[in-house]
Amino acid sequence: MKFDLNKPHDSIFQATLSDGLRAQAVLRAHLEPWQAELLADELPVPLDRSFVDEDLRSSQSDKLFEVKLKDGQPGFVYALLEHKSYPDPGTALQVLDYKVRILKMYAQGRAGRLRALPTVIPLVFYHGAQRWGAPRSLAEMVATEDKRLRALEPSFGYYLRVFREIPVEGLATDPGARAGLLALRHAHVGNEADKMRLLPELVAGPPDNSDFEKQILLYLMGVWKIPARTLGKVAEQAKPGRGEAVVGQVVQELIDRGEAKGLIKGLAKGEAKGLARALTRLLERRFGPLPIAVRTRIAGASASDLDNGFAAALDAESLSVVFPDLGLD
Repeated sequence: MKFDLNKPHDSIFQATLSDGLRAQAVLRAHLEPWQAELLADELPVPLDRSFVDEDLRSSQSDKLFEVKLKDGQPGFVYALLEHKSYPDPGTALQVLDYKVRILKMYAQGRAGRLRALPTVIPLVFYHGAQRWGAPRSLAEMVATEDKRLRALEPSFGYYLRVFREIPVEGLATDPGARAGLLALRHAHVGNEADKMRLLPELVAGPPDNSDFEKQILLYLMGVWKIPARTLGKVAEQAKPGRGEAVVGQVVQELIDRGEAKGLIKGLAKGEAKGLARALTRLLERRFGPLPIAVRTRIAGASASDLDNGFAAALDAESLSVVFPDLGLD
């Protein structure tokens, strides 16, 4: 299970796009329709190489795909994930630099290739909370207002996909690819109730018995801060007979790698308070304003009881099912 707890966004981005079928689903969902129409039916080939500068790797992840066009020509799609919580005003210049490096890698100084360079489509994904207001092309970054000088500047732009503006169903048609992008989509945005509502679909998406399945679960524990107990119960509902066992395997692998202590400590810190707030929002979303008796019960509940309340609230038809002893009927 290749997953770097210190670089969780990079790890889940790479895991999602390193599979050809998932990559194809992502590209066809997020390229412009006319661009997707130009691609041949062959699966994109993910290349194991990064072009991001060392000092930017804490805030950017990238994946390069070799594709074939319907006219037989080669091409590339370059996917860049901006995982800062705010847009970088230098993105267009960075993308241009990466694009030049890709073309140099392809050409290798050979005259024939330099005269017939392939298309490189730059696709930038952003999952921060702030609105994207950075320049979308190099031309937008040039200060001069002289039309003659501006005419010398090609656009050198990129295509932008802001996760929080995309409906869940628009992320990808493949369930695994959608799960990976959905995990990133709510890393910086969305409240606890929204996340709990989306958990079953997200957990069900990755293929059974795959490293990707475990990577998604680890991301949910490490980034979404979902306690292992809660995640195990949701996973069991999504994948009956194996969900809780898979979550247990992930925790055990962390223990074996000596990495569980920090993760568990982070999840435990303020767990009861966060769970109480999240359960309240989930119940209010499902059943409307809560009676005082319910609010009082939640305020005094232990983390374990709150965790059980979550599991019940996911499928409950009424508040009385979640709190059967409060006489709410």
